[in-house]
Amino acid sequence: MSQTLSLYRLQQTDSRVDRVNARITEIQKIIDNDEVLQLAIIAADKTTRDYQDAQRALHIAEAAVQDQRTKIEQNEASLYSGAIKNPKELQDLQNEVASLKRHLITLEDRLLDAMISCEEAEALQRDSNQKFDQERQRVAGQNSELTQEMNELAKEKDKLATERLAIAGSVPEHLLRIYEDLRKQKRGIAVSSVADNACEICGTTLTPAQAQASRLGAQMIHCPNCGRILYGN
Repeated sequence: MSQTLSLYRLQQTDSRVDRVNARITEIQKIIDNDEVLQLAIIAADKTTRDYQDAQRALHIAEAAVQDQRTKIEQNEASLYSGAIKNPKELQDLQNEVASLKRHLITLEDRLLDAMISCEEAEALQRDSNQKFDQERQRVAGQNSELTQEMNELAKEKDKLATERLAIAGSVPEHLLRIYEDLRKQKRGIAVSSVADNACEICGTTLTPAQAQASRLGAQMIHCPNCGRILYGN
């Protein structure tokens, strides 16, 4: 096997490894950063906080109404107990009860508003939690499939690593260094095949001598334009 052919096979293997690694990275991003699920989580958290705030407001409104009713009951008990004889004190107490009752109406209106707000917040929370559960189930099913794919890719990666080791073992060390340097410089593609007497990667037309030399593989031929190693089938 010619050294150029060995490098070409090494390039094919490395390109497959690159594709496997890229897909593994893509899958991991999908699993870690599902945008729809993240939005559902944010919505569920917000509606839960809003519902908790509405519940607190409702409890405060209920307590205010209860306190006001207690005050009215106490004042009416004093008013009708017969213990107060002074007409002015009785009038003042009657005025106080009337004022308390007027304010009770306001507090009861606030309580009604708080009850409505709490019911609305609860409905929104229930809806957002339902959507979150649906998205979580969807992602769980999706991730199960993606995890299975990742396991298959990991097996393929191990197989490719064994193949690469065998191919690299047939290439002299100094040529491997040239190949690896070109891989770094040329975005992972160090070897280009020759198609129609041209570099398949950059499209540069080769001289007949260059095309013939790339096919013979007796020496390493580089593309005069992009500098990649040329392999002529």
